[in-house]
Amino acid sequence: MKGQAQIVGFTLLTLIMLSVTAIVFFWANPLIERSNNINEVSRMEANMRMLDNAIHEVATQQTQRSLSFDIDKGYLIVRNSSTIEFTSTFDLPSASGEAIVVKGYNKTDGGNCLNKSRIGIVGTDTSSCITKQGAVIYKLYFPLLNDTANNECVAIRIGFGDNTATGKGRHSVLLTYDHLNTTAEGSCTNIKKPTVKLDIT
Repeated sequence: MKGQAQIVGFTLLTLIMLSVTAIVFFWANPLIERSNNINEVSRMEANMRMLDNAIHEVATQQTQRSLSFDIDKGYLIVRNSSTIEFTSTFDLPSASGEAIVVKGYNKTDGGNCLNKSRIGIVGTDTSSCITKQGAVIYKLYFPLLNDTANNECVAIRIGFGDNTATGKGRHSVLLTYDHLNTTAEGSCTNIKKPTVKLDIT
């Protein structure tokens, strides 16, 4: 009888412990997942900053550079010759909202980081902007700047390589100085646009 009581007691204790473990797991798992997603968002912002710096380096030094770009959830795409976008598939709150500038100078809401129709000014506005919207869209944008000292406009432009979009995985982004584009843009006729070709493998 005593032996049976010990077995029943042990079984009940095991069941209680398993139940508590299951409850803690189901309660904590979403929190752990959300924490991982927040860490991934921070990593993606760092990656976009690294990509921005590398593009500037290649454009100014007229050289070539390769960098690794890891994506856990989402995709990276060159939208046009002035915008690269990372769109995530993270399960985070605030899925929409106003874009905010996380890198770049935006003196007013009408600054060239948020108002792409505005031509910036060399020495006042930045030559690139990173914006963040909702959960989570990062955009790396290269605005047109007016260089009044040299009576010309300047901007970095992105050239399309063989592959300019990718999803989840570990990738290599190859940046190569391609040419100096002097095609008129906006209200600027005298213009210098170093073009960096981007290819993702």
